Amino acid sequence: MDGPKDIDEIKEVLDVTSSAMLPQIKKLRKLDLIEYDDRFYSLTDAARILVRKMEPLLGTIEVFEDNYEYWISRHLNCIPEEFRDRLWDLKNCELKRPDMIYIFEPPKEFNESLAKSASIDTLASFFHPQCPHNYAMLAKRGIKIKLILTKAVFDRMKKDNEKELKIILESERSELFVLKEEIPIGSISVTDNIIMISLLNKEMVIDHLKLTSYDPQALQWGLGLIGYFKNISIPVDKERMLQEISK
Repeated sequence: MDGPKDIDEIKEVLDVTSSAMLPQIKKLRKLDLIEYDDRFYSLTDAARILVRKMEPLLGTIEVFEDNYEYWISRHLNCIPEEFRDRLWDLKNCELKRPDMIYIFEPPKEFNESLAKSASIDTLASFFHPQCPHNYAMLAKRGIKIKLILTKAVFDRMKKDNEKELKIILESERSELFVLKEEIPIGSISVTDNIIMISLLNKEMVIDHLKLTSYDPQALQWGLGLIGYFKNISIPVDKERMLQEISK
């Protein structure tokens, strides 16, 4: 798909010998899927159509193979179909299994990215006691914050973390949204250059397993998913909410 390749380039990319590769190329030429011109092999028009269809399938298989136990145990119905169909965008994710003494903390890579980022977008359907404090600190630093929360999570924050919520609301660079429905997705956060995914398992339990990735495709998948849920959420009237919690 990147363009014509000679025999040495193909051998290097596939890490195979000529004797292993040439019989396969012969079969593909017989099927009119590969053309040969002097020294270069290239895809035919029909092959390009097939490869474009194959890429998402092979990418999705790679996603599941790399972290099979994680994906097979996740509750995926809460992810809209259009994003389930694009799970192959997450093919370069790394599974993080936290040590017991760090089980409630984000992976080191995520914290390092957040310290240098200008923005963070988060979708969450469970309440983490440390999160209101963390986001209040980010608001004080002038970080651009977008929070999409279930009503239960937002109500808990209003009840138990009024001071931190006030700091977040007072920031000109913060946006808060409340989901119209209780969607048990877990949490997804995207900074300038990393995504962190923590999906509920099939028993609807947070098991602290997280996926992280620096891949731009994965970041776009996460931002798109958060944007999807933002569009079916109700924006928090910050001025009105500040008046309410100041009473």
